[in-house]
Amino acid sequence: MFKPNFSIQTKAQFGQGSIQASTENDSIHLNYGLGWGLLQTRFGFGAFKEGHDSRFQHYTIVFPETGTGVIMISNSDNAEIIFKKLLEITIGDTYTPWKWQNYIPYKKNRNSIQ
Repeated sequence: MFKPNFSIQTKAQFGQGSIQASTENDSIHLNYGLGWGLLQTRFGFGAFKEGHDSRFQHYTIVFPETGTGVIMISNSDNAEIIFKKLLEITIGDTYTPWKWQNYIPYKKNRNSIQ
């Protein structure tokens, strides 16, 4: 599951950006294993899994080399807007490819999305 199968070289995971070539995530070696997104960070190897459906959103990231990870599960359609900030505060994760995943974080000072 955690063996890199192919390098991700697109602007976005879904939508129009999914067919546009990009090198934006080369610095984290964005890749996919068997159902898990993979990346390289200062924490070492990381694996993430995300998803959503009607009234349900989740995001999980683990860094096995440091024994660090976070699982976020919500019964809200709006949870994705706080996932980025929660990971930054809880484990210092600034590597997750939010833009590529189209998770749009909440921007407190403007009460809008960034």
